[in-house]
Amino acid sequence: MRKSKRSPTRILHSRKDRGLEGTPHEMTLLEHLGELRKRLMRSLFGVGVGFLLVYSFAERIFDFLLRPLCSRFAADNCPMVYTNIAEPFLVYLKVGLLGGVFVSAPWIFYQIWLFIRPGLKATETRYVIPFVTAGSVMFVGGALLGYFFIFPLAFDFFLTQASQPIHPMLSMGDYFSFAGGLLLAFGALFEIPVFVVILNFLGILPSKTLWATWRYVAAGIFVLAAVLTPADPYTMLLLGVPLFVLYIIALVFCSLFETLRGRRNLD
Repeated sequence: MRKSKRSPTRILHSRKDRGLEGTPHEMTLLEHLGELRKRLMRSLFGVGVGFLLVYSFAERIFDFLLRPLCSRFAADNCPMVYTNIAEPFLVYLKVGLLGGVFVSAPWIFYQIWLFIRPGLKATETRYVIPFVTAGSVMFVGGALLGYFFIFPLAFDFFLTQASQPIHPMLSMGDYFSFAGGLLLAFGALFEIPVFVVILNFLGILPSKTLWATWRYVAAGIFVLAAVLTPADPYTMLLLGVPLFVLYIIALVFCSLFETLRGRRNLD
């Protein structure tokens, strides 16, 4: 009997298709790309809804973003200007988009979960709420860590690099690009432990490999922390140490999960 050849453009999921059927489900590469496009479009839709909810508060949110900087100056003496007539309007639009990303974070992580769900066992799909909750909390928590602890130290460092008679005159657009970019970077960094757990769930990164490479990951974490923070060791440690601890916790969780999965397979 001739063996049927499998097309190289087809990817076989060894899991049940979303836990709905008892047989494995084959998806072509185009189907995977179509599913990815679907999840991206729905995530962008969620960001758009978040933008509509947040935009009316954009001015207040920008004032909130200014507090770590303006606290470095005397009262009512925050040196913020705009250099073209449309700059305030454009900045507030960007503030609305940034707020939309944070407001819609649970929806975005839910879409990520739906994308990876076909690769999970039916018994593992029940972890949707912990994944969405952990992803959202870590993303927002990383941004808050940057805002409350890293920003004040960073502004103190940068503002002391120029001496008299040089005075700062900061534009709205430049400041928001700097502050907003850092908030997103801190939030994204704190997603590393979450996605390590997901890759372990999918069987891509076994815990044995993770434990064997933790030293290299630790070095990478502190290098990233050094790049994203001012050139002083205290600020670097303030970002790097919590992220490293969370990464180790993720590795412990992966080891426990593999142990439980092995016991279920034996049963």
